[in-house]
Amino acid sequence: MANKVRRSIVVGVAIAGAFLLIGTSIAAQKVTTNFEKNFDFATRKRYAWRQNHVVTRQGKQNDALIDQKIVHDVDRTLAEKGFVEDPSNPDFFISYEAGAADLTADVEGFHAGPAPRLNEPQGPVYGIPQNVWYSVDSHVVFHLVDAKSNQPVWTATATKKIRDPHKGMKDMEKQVQQIVSKTFKSFPPRAK
Repeated sequence: MANKVRRSIVVGVAIAGAFLLIGTSIAAQKVTTNFEKNFDFATRKRYAWRQNHVVTRQGKQNDALIDQKIVHDVDRTLAEKGFVEDPSNPDFFISYEAGAADLTADVEGFHAGPAPRLNEPQGPVYGIPQNVWYSVDSHVVFHLVDAKSNQPVWTATATKKIRDPHKGMKDMEKQVQQIVSKTFKSFPPRAK
């Protein structure tokens, strides 16, 4: 009987863990796009970069590394889709803005109510949380603009929650690759 109970607990924990991982990966990143239906990406394959803006809490040197990685991954992705970088005669310009919203904190053991009474069992010391997790909502907005009319032809906004921004540069290359890959997955849009 004890083995059955242990086995059902292990199975239950494994199932819960699987759902947690699936839920985390699904909700981890969101991409929204808008595009001009009359711009034909099938015949307009040349692009050039405009100035990009990266503002993070990682410092200017790391912002420059993030910029290089984003540009490199976008160039590679567009080349795989048949687009060519041509700064002298582009059909459209591309640029992006990347950064983060304010830090949010989840605090374990925070007492929102009145101070605990003496002689009551206590968890963490009042006012000093045991654990604090910081997260940042990162945003990357890509802008594609018609080179002739200077009007937007495609805009994509990718958002992703970064669970530990203090270690953000540790897996930056992987994070950027995932964001670019998902953002440009359905690019170019189909003209209607």
